[in-house]
Amino acid sequence: MKKLILCAITLSSSLFSQTLSYSFSDEFETVKKYRDKGFYKFTNDEYAEVYLQKDEEDMVFQIFDKNFKNVKKTATAIFPEFEKHPTDEGFFSVKNDFFWFYSTWDRKTETERLFALPFDKDFLKFDSKGIKMVETGRLDPSFKYRFNYSTDSTKMLVTYRVKPKERRDKLNKDIIGFNLFDNRMNKLYAGEIEMPYSEFDMNNLDYEIDSRGNIYMLTEVKLNNSLDGEVDKENKNAMRYELIRVNQKNNSLQAIRISLNNKYTNSVLLSEDLNHDIVIAGYYSDKKNSAGSNGAYIIRLEYDASNSVKDVKTTYCEFPAETLKAYENERTKRKMDKKNKDDNLEAANLTFDKLVFYADGSVMIIGEEYYVVTHTNYNGKTTTTTYTYYYNDILVLKADKNGKTIWCNKIPKQQSGSGTADLSYHHHSYNGEDFIFYLDNAKNIDLPLTEPPAAHRSGAGGYLTCVKIGNDGKMTKRSIFNIRDEKVRIFPRNFESINGNLIVDRLKADRDESKVFKIEIK
Repeated sequence: MKKLILCAITLSSSLFSQTLSYSFSDEFETVKKYRDKGFYKFTNDEYAEVYLQKDEEDMVFQIFDKNFKNVKKTATAIFPEFEKHPTDEGFFSVKNDFFWFYSTWDRKTETERLFALPFDKDFLKFDSKGIKMVETGRLDPSFKYRFNYSTDSTKMLVTYRVKPKERRDKLNKDIIGFNLFDNRMNKLYAGEIEMPYSEFDMNNLDYEIDSRGNIYMLTEVKLNNSLDGEVDKENKNAMRYELIRVNQKNNSLQAIRISLNNKYTNSVLLSEDLNHDIVIAGYYSDKKNSAGSNGAYIIRLEYDASNSVKDVKTTYCEFPAETLKAYENERTKRKMDKKNKDDNLEAANLTFDKLVFYADGSVMIIGEEYYVVTHTNYNGKTTTTTYTYYYNDILVLKADKNGKTIWCNKIPKQQSGSGTADLSYHHHSYNGEDFIFYLDNAKNIDLPLTEPPAAHRSGAGGYLTCVKIGNDGKMTKRSIFNIRDEKVRIFPRNFESINGNLIVDRLKADRDESKVFKIEIK
């Protein structure tokens, strides 16, 4: 295993030619007084950048050809007249159909409604009437609507939280609305269900819908809750996980308790894999209240013939010491060796970002080291507080369908700044390979395993860099271009993967002109 890991985490720039290309479109007029809603693929030959008028009166569509060289045409789609002023909830592509979601509030009747307005991408116009999806009372403004989709885009879940009746968390039990639709917005299920625990004892973390139409909610529940009674006085604020499935026949909840076998988790994510099964994953620590992570855990559900959960299988993927020590200075390595002897070696400040699923059942887990340092200065009269944001190494782990580690890689980087716009990264999968894009210091292009990366500061230029990871875990790195040479500002975390081999972003050339930046993987 040691030999495999050392091979996998070695970065080279020598095998990355002719893999990807980048280009910029001609400059075009910036659409003003509109909110940018992003890029969408309309056909194999046309893509659209979508803008919403700030007063929700119309949308502007800038249509590009597949080469993104220039704007083929600009069209304005006028909304129909609304009885109540709409509130934008999002412009979505659901399978092959497009919808603008909007909500209205009737103060007299205290009625909240959610609508989907169909959009014809061929004629660039909206239908004359929206599809009413939800009608309910006052909602909690902090959790108004949440949208989830099955992996095959045939199902959509809309959830919301009814405004609490009681102000005190100990007295209030959340009422969550669950609404299931197909890709044409036909309603398959709707129900408002009271949670089994008080808001004080329960924290809803994530929601998911699978392609079978099963609705799931991931929660954490206090061990010493009012329903179970006192369980553990020594761990007063300890939490456990529960995966809750909605019983759509009788509007009830079925809870499945999740156990991590005396391990402590600091992150969790719920997702549907390519086989339409639900997967729970996150990072764990062997120590309570630790900011570090010893590895990743993966939880898979097994079903019987009646679609009931018959088993919950949990596996653990410990981070290899060789991976964690890579690209660290000698002083840090000596400290890590000492911790490793006591089984205390952890990845510090690791934030769980993404799950990537593959057809063979394997899964890739991506996380980034992220933390914030607060600086407080008192000059005798006033106190000033500033913040420095750090986005450092990326840790990538791949496990097979049985939860066994295949490889684990560290992508070394050291980014920081008082702003975050050009920090962090973008991930893209294509043809069995994975690509990580970020801004970096050019000194890091052939970084040895024995050296830490040179720092990149936000707003200080940098090279757009790509690390390619093969299916076997082998990594190669390419420095794409110096952003100062191209006279542009690049924000990798805003990149949009809109096709299998296509990544785009819209850049402002100046106040009045914009252009499209495109990366094509070949």
